[in-house]
Amino acid sequence: MTTAPPTTHAPRSERLGGDFHRFWGAGVFTNLADGMLVVALPLIAVSLTQDPLLIAGLTAVRFLPWLLLAPLSGVLIDRVHRMRAMVVSNTVATLVMAGLIMAMVTGSLSVWLLYAAMFALICCETVTDPASRIAVVQLVPARLLDRANSRVEGGRLVAQECLGRPVAGFLFAAGAVAPLVGIAGSYALCVVLLCAVPLVWSRSVPSEGEPARTEGFLRSTGEGFRQVLGDPILRGNMLCNAGMMVGANMGGAVLVLHAQGALGVPAVFFGAFMTSSAIGGVLASLTADRVITRVGRRTTVVGGYLGMAVCFTGVALVGDPYSAFALLTVSGFCMVVSNIAASPYYQTVVPDAVRGRVAGVSRMIGWGVTPLGALAGGLLGRIDLALAFLLGGVIMALTVLLSRQVIAETARRADLALAEAAARPGSDEENR
Repeated sequence: MTTAPPTTHAPRSERLGGDFHRFWGAGVFTNLADGMLVVALPLIAVSLTQDPLLIAGLTAVRFLPWLLLAPLSGVLIDRVHRMRAMVVSNTVATLVMAGLIMAMVTGSLSVWLLYAAMFALICCETVTDPASRIAVVQLVPARLLDRANSRVEGGRLVAQECLGRPVAGFLFAAGAVAPLVGIAGSYALCVVLLCAVPLVWSRSVPSEGEPARTEGFLRSTGEGFRQVLGDPILRGNMLCNAGMMVGANMGGAVLVLHAQGALGVPAVFFGAFMTSSAIGGVLASLTADRVITRVGRRTTVVGGYLGMAVCFTGVALVGDPYSAFALLTVSGFCMVVSNIAASPYYQTVVPDAVRGRVAGVSRMIGWGVTPLGALAGGLLGRIDLALAFLLGGVIMALTVLLSRQVIAETARRADLALAEAAARPGSDEENR
């Protein structure tokens, strides 16, 4: 009989350190910019055209870089210093926004220019987002990784979901150029804070993968696919995530219609209603490391995924906005706490030399199935909006049950890797 090794956790009084908090602040600003972006650009597009197809096209463009470039971005992340890559990508994003501001001020802005800007900014995000998640392990010791991941995820939710979107709306009311200035400023502040982290100026590249820097770019990209598809654990996690994304987006795609119709949420309060999952996510980020310590990593992931399934099914059955708000809040908690619990596997077990490529391929698949779930939810919504939530919950539950062995092995290996890293002499210095 074998038992999973216990996770190693630090005392609550132990600090994450100044370098981590500067890095965390940089992430907060780039996520604030991303949150403002998804509101500001569609609002500006509506002022330029009333064509529904052109407006919807802006959302489609937002997903394209993840579908087309995520594996290539993964190769880049494995070839270069990851924090420097974040500095460069956020600098490029700042310049793109500066160009967009100039176009608006000079009166030369068009929908097609908005498309180009959105595409370029999300291309930068395909580098920044996975690099930031991987780089955390370079800043904190292994025993603090769950706590650090919680802080990062909490900062993302607060900045992007709770602040970025409403702030963009308020700034737009003051003038169409105001949210663009806010987005550019947030990207620029991210660069400033990253440059204050000494590791950015380290001469060593925090990737041990010599092959990723010497072999051809296309061959390196193929290696990312081989790593994910050839490893049963990585492949199983990818399929599990894809199933969860399909189920969640079936309901999410028609939430605005279900909320205003069956639940009776007035349009003016829909934005507040949408903060439900973010509130749950923030609560999860504040308590995730304690939850993992108390119930175990495997139980946290499985319970979180099943909790999402139950909550989505519940949204289909309740008829008032307050119950639905509570269920979506719990769903947000379950989603974030399970993601935090699963993160150390990719940060410690996956070889450092291929972490970027593994993240890129996995993210490409995850974003790639999102439109499929949304389309299925829209088709079900034509019959009955509640069906999208009901069937979405069933798909998520079946996904978890079919993936329970993969989840258990993922948790076991992550716990073992964290315990070994914490026990290794000099591990604190290696991870800082």
